[in-house]
Amino acid sequence: MTPSSLLRDRHALLVQAAIGWCVGGLGPVLVLGARDLDIPRYQLSWLGSAFGFGLLGAGLLGRRILARGAEPVTRIGALAISIGVLLLGLGTNPQTLIAGGLLQGIGCSAFLIATPALIGTDSRARRLAIAVGASSVAALLAPGAVSVLDQWLPTGRVALTIPIVWLAPLGMRRLSAPEGLGIDRRGEATNRPAGSMSAETWRRWLVIVLAVAAEFCFWTWGAARLVDAGAGEDTASGLAVAFALGMVLGRIIGPRSLGSLNPIKLSGLGASAAGAAVVGALGLPLLVLALFVAGLGIAVLYPVSLSRLLDDPGLSEERLIALAAYASGVAITITPTLLGLLDQVISLRFAFGLVPIRLGTMIWLDQRGTASR
Repeated sequence: MTPSSLLRDRHALLVQAAIGWCVGGLGPVLVLGARDLDIPRYQLSWLGSAFGFGLLGAGLLGRRILARGAEPVTRIGALAISIGVLLLGLGTNPQTLIAGGLLQGIGCSAFLIATPALIGTDSRARRLAIAVGASSVAALLAPGAVSVLDQWLPTGRVALTIPIVWLAPLGMRRLSAPEGLGIDRRGEATNRPAGSMSAETWRRWLVIVLAVAAEFCFWTWGAARLVDAGAGEDTASGLAVAFALGMVLGRIIGPRSLGSLNPIKLSGLGASAAGAAVVGALGLPLLVLALFVAGLGIAVLYPVSLSRLLDDPGLSEERLIALAAYASGVAITITPTLLGLLDQVISLRFAFGLVPIRLGTMIWLDQRGTASR
C-alpha cells in the first residue's frame, strides 16, 4: 500500500485501530477483571457480548444513522469508546465494567458501520482487508501492553485507555464519504435499490455471522484457554498475542491473494484445523502455535465475506452496511456467552470444539453460493 493510499484511508485505519485495541483487550480484561474483582470469570463473559449488543443496535439503526453521513457516526464512536475504555480500565466494581463494556461496544459498533462508508467502493475488498489489518496490528499490541502494565501498575487494564490518544482528535476532524458509495456526501441514498433480502443475501449474511463467531471465540476466550493450560494471568495476556499475530500476518498476505479461487474455503479449512488443535493441545507451546495458525486462517474471512455482502446488487449500500453490523452483532452476542456457559459445564478446552463446527458450516454455505454462480 503506497503512502498516498494510506493517507486516503487514514480515517478508516484510525477507526479500525481503535476497534482492534478494544477487541484485543477483551480476553485479558476477562482474565484480569475476574482476578481484580475476585469473581469467577464466567461472570464477565458478557464483556464480549456487550460488544455484540452495540452491533445489534447499530444493525437495527444503521440505515438511519448513516443517513447523516460518516462524520457524526465517527464522532459518536470516538466519544463512546473513550468513556467505555476509561470505565473498563479504571473500574473497581462489576457495575462500572458493565457500563464500560456497553459503551465500548456501542462505540466500536459505530466505527464498524462507518468503515465501509469511509472506504467507498474503489478496490473495496483489498482496502477493507488492509484497513482491518490496522485493527489486527492494534489487537496484537493490546494484550502485550496489558501484560506489561500489569507488572508496573495495580492492574494492566489501564492499558485499555491508550486509544484515547488518537480518538480525541479523530472525533473533532471533518470527515466525508468518498465518491462511489451508496451514500453521497450529504448522506443521501443514491442509485441502489431498497428491495428485500434474497436467499443469496441471506447466505452471504450467514457466512459473516459464522466467520465472526469463530473469530470471537479466540478473542474473548483465548487468554482463558491459556490459563487453563497452565499459564499465569499476566503471562496468558501476553501469550494471547499469538492469535493477533496470526491475524496481522494473514491480513498482510490476504490482500495479495483475494483473487484466489476461494479464499474463504482455503482460510476456513486452515482455521478449522487450528481450532481442533486448540481443543487437543495439552501443552502451552502447541497451544500458542495453534492460536497463531487460527489467526492466520481467520484473518481474511471477515473482510472477504463483508466485501461479498456489500457487492450484493439487490439492496442499498446503507442497508447492506447495517446488515453486516447486525451479522457481527448476532455472532458476538451469542459466542462469548455460550462459551462462558460451557466453561461451567465442561472444560473450556472442549468448548472450543464449536470453532470447527462453525467454520465447517460457513464453508458449506459459501460452497453453495459458489456452485449457484
